[in-house]
Amino acid sequence: MARSPLRTLRRRVLRPALSLLLGTTLTLVGIEAVLTLAYRGFAAYQRSNNQSALSGASEEVRVVCIGESTTAVAGDEAGTMLVPRTSYPAYLEEILNSRQSSRHFRVLNNGIMGGTSGSALELLRLTLKTARPQVIIAMMGIKDTPNEWVPVSAWLPRWTDGLHTIQLASWLLEGVRLRDNANVTEIRQYSDLPRSAREKVIVLGLYLRELRIADDAVALDRAQAAVYLLRIGRLRQAEELMLEVTKDRKVGYSLLAEIQLGAGRPDDAEATLTAAIALHPDDAMYRVQLADLHTRREDYAAAESVLGAAMADAALWREPELTFPYVQLGRADLLLAQGKPDEALALIDAVVPVAHPKYHDVLPPARLLVVTARARSFMALRDWPAAESSLLEALEISPGRHSNMWLLSQVYRETGQPEKEEEMRWRLLESHGRVAEYFELAKLFRLSGQPERVPEVLAMAVEHTPSLKQNYAALYALAEQEGAQLVVMQYPSFDLDSLHLYAPEKPGVTFIDNLHVFDADPEGFFFEPTFPNSFSHFTASGARALAEHVADTVLDLVPAEAAAGGAGG
Repeated sequence: MARSPLRTLRRRVLRPALSLLLGTTLTLVGIEAVLTLAYRGFAAYQRSNNQSALSGASEEVRVVCIGESTTAVAGDEAGTMLVPRTSYPAYLEEILNSRQSSRHFRVLNNGIMGGTSGSALELLRLTLKTARPQVIIAMMGIKDTPNEWVPVSAWLPRWTDGLHTIQLASWLLEGVRLRDNANVTEIRQYSDLPRSAREKVIVLGLYLRELRIADDAVALDRAQAAVYLLRIGRLRQAEELMLEVTKDRKVGYSLLAEIQLGAGRPDDAEATLTAAIALHPDDAMYRVQLADLHTRREDYAAAESVLGAAMADAALWREPELTFPYVQLGRADLLLAQGKPDEALALIDAVVPVAHPKYHDVLPPARLLVVTARARSFMALRDWPAAESSLLEALEISPGRHSNMWLLSQVYRETGQPEKEEEMRWRLLESHGRVAEYFELAKLFRLSGQPERVPEVLAMAVEHTPSLKQNYAALYALAEQEGAQLVVMQYPSFDLDSLHLYAPEKPGVTFIDNLHVFDADPEGFFFEPTFPNSFSHFTASGARALAEHVADTVLDLVPAEAAAGGAGG
């Protein structure tokens, strides 16, 4: 008697499928049980190790600070540039060691210039492999956009969060994604850069100011690697790389000088540029950079002498039509610094920027510099309509450029037009979508008497930027996995309620309230813009004030018996 087709289907297909499903389910349940026990044991082991290190008087306590440029750098003592040596992590190490003597604190600065929460996590993962920090301090997310990198696990249903099989699979997938980043701090050329950095444009013209390097593809390739190292605060590695380039290729002096200047060694930067001028007297850009260095140091006589020598050697210049506008702009900057905006404006108006595709990547955009210098001159003259017109033109050339956004905000605040600034920032959000612009809007609403709008705009930031919640969740899991104490804080002048929109409270995570940390001197603690309660980089004094505030929390995380041996600093 023939079997019915239905019985045949059940025997040949349904039963094996059900058996496979049941077997797979039981296997996964078994794996989940084993992984749960193993994970709990590993996490307990890690916590025990880290707690032991915290308790041992002779042990070094390692702290790693992650974030963007507000973590990486702060204003130098003269208030003229941003440097790593005055960052809040640098001061935090000094303060922690001065307040007690029972152990030595080592604070690692993992801040990234132009970084995002995704790139901060990338660098943290690699740091954990070697540094094994006991404390992680995070202040990140301000540079995120709607398309920011997020962990693989973030796309899975929320009910899977507690499954260790899912977590293990996610870590394996993340390992594949991060494989290209394994040499993130050991790079020598563009191809060594992590994928996230290669996907973003490294604007060499912000750091390079020389002509001859445009003819050397090898030097340009290595310069991109050096700029990346500079942006993640690895100044020593960046300098070593550019020292090799200048020795082997006889170019790259401008970037080397910029790195030395950022490391707080202006005399070395001056020596580098002086050597470059002697070696390549036909490249007037070295003299422009040297004059700028003297102007920043307020040595106006030296700057004038350098620019005068450049003009005297104009017959030797390489690409004179291209170079002349930069020399003139250097003279205009010197006049502005000396409080002579009328003379500066007359000089700027005579400048005719020249573009050349060959040098596009190695020189800052001359037209943008001209328009911005004109705007600064008008602002010094308090000619607000002319300043506004010039700055709007500058933003058309380079949309979203922070320094020009700040100048335009100053114009609108001086003239009592907050509605224009709001309109400008909404437009910027449409084109860029950075979380920073939501924070700037929140700040503007506070200052213009509309505090009730602040929660709404910050909630919009979280809604439109998935990476905020997702990368903080990944950070929580990573800290738990490593058994490290996690400290999370909001940017100064913003409250914890706004932070908890994307970094929720959780047992084992410590939060720092920075809402009032800069109340004593809101203008003096921010490095441009300098209006009250601004979101921006910090001055050296602001970074120290933040570090003092953070140090209280870090020392509270250290067991009381361990801290008893130290005197207050």
